[in-house]
Amino acid sequence: MRFVMALGVVALGAGCAHAPKPADPGARAQQLSVEAEQAYDALDFERCAERFRASGEANAEGPDRAESFYRAAGCASLAGHADAAVDVLKRAVQGGYYDADHLEYDPELAALHPLPAWSGIVAEARANLAKAPEAPFMTMTLMGVDAFGSRKVDRETVQRLMGLEVGKPVVHSSAIFKQKEAALREQYGLAFARASMSIYFAEERKGTAFVVMDMVDAEDAGRLRFLPEPKGHPTDPEGLLARWNAYVERLQQLQMQGKLSEDSSCKVASCVGGFGHPDLASFEPEFLAKVPGQLDALTAVLREEADPEKRVAAAYLLAYAPTKEETAQRLQPFIRDPHSSVRNSVLRVLTATQEAATKPLVDVAMVADAVTMPMATDRNKATYLLSYLLDDLSPEALKAQRAGLLRQLGEQLVGMSALTLPINRDPAVMVLKQLSGETYETADEWRAWLARQPKTAG
Repeated sequence: MRFVMALGVVALGAGCAHAPKPADPGARAQQLSVEAEQAYDALDFERCAERFRASGEANAEGPDRAESFYRAAGCASLAGHADAAVDVLKRAVQGGYYDADHLEYDPELAALHPLPAWSGIVAEARANLAKAPEAPFMTMTLMGVDAFGSRKVDRETVQRLMGLEVGKPVVHSSAIFKQKEAALREQYGLAFARASMSIYFAEERKGTAFVVMDMVDAEDAGRLRFLPEPKGHPTDPEGLLARWNAYVERLQQLQMQGKLSEDSSCKVASCVGGFGHPDLASFEPEFLAKVPGQLDALTAVLREEADPEKRVAAAYLLAYAPTKEETAQRLQPFIRDPHSSVRNSVLRVLTATQEAATKPLVDVAMVADAVTMPMATDRNKATYLLSYLLDDLSPEALKAQRAGLLRQLGEQLVGMSALTLPINRDPAVMVLKQLSGETYETADEWRAWLARQPKTAG
């Protein structure tokens, strides 16, 4: 399969701060941690610091306690209370916190670096690391920064505003991303700004990260057109949604532990991570057996369910429809779901399904429209989908589509060809090659080629 948007790369948006941690052993500590996360998401750093500190104190000695104190330090620092942040950070490292690289490069703790206590805190974390039972999750190196979608804001402006240095270690902070997004929207009058970080932890790009700032100028607000938010709660057909989410949870655990085989496969075009591990083997037979009888119910979930996590599950399960045509037919109306994770899943399944097909399964105009959506996670999949769709058009049909697609998408595809993140750049280059019959290496060459094309009204 050429379309590999899966195990080696994870995109972290403004709503994801740190790797998942185990549930707190005490109900009180767990509730406090939930409240702290809610405060963090709302950028209420005073309450976030207080709730995480209280969660740490409610926890027994161990990694959860240390992690809660660490998170409290980040929130206290963001709230402007450097001394309080140092105090609680000392409690974190005294309690065994050992992810020294994360601590050292965490932008939420940058205000603490000039303080006398900082070097001792880092040294204690490194001493903890030397005797840790397992290595922490790797700290990534920033390989590129991209800005896309605005005629007012370029890559250099985004990199400067966010304080990012290519070639240096980088730690994701959703709170700081949100602050920078707000600053861009206000300063440049943008209708939309969303930062994300993609990290690679497999294959040849292991340990690298790329930051993308997606933007929409006020005059282009039509790009933000999505379906209405569903409000219902349909029944989970035969428990399939719960089973899919159980599969994904175990898959992610195995992935983070490095125990998932890269060549694991499944019996349909799209299944996220396959079922090759023994812990996953029991799931797919159930999906194969039950989904064909529940297609209408799963489609109703996509149309009506208020919980986006359940809509995501329904999208993936529809890959188990009896035919590729039925999968495509049922998913196509939901390409513009209001929630990014659902759009991501719908487009992922459609892309893999079209790639496995030998004839067009989706409407070219609808896919071209999806390529103009505001977020990179929408655009890259929609552009891959467009490429596989063009592969399956007859030469005559491709020729008929060429002028319209270049008029609608030419400038955007050339702009995407200049991006540093491969999963955002590569599909645009694929489509440009299909539409042009040419092979160029750089965005400047593609821009010059596009300028030579006849201008057609319409």
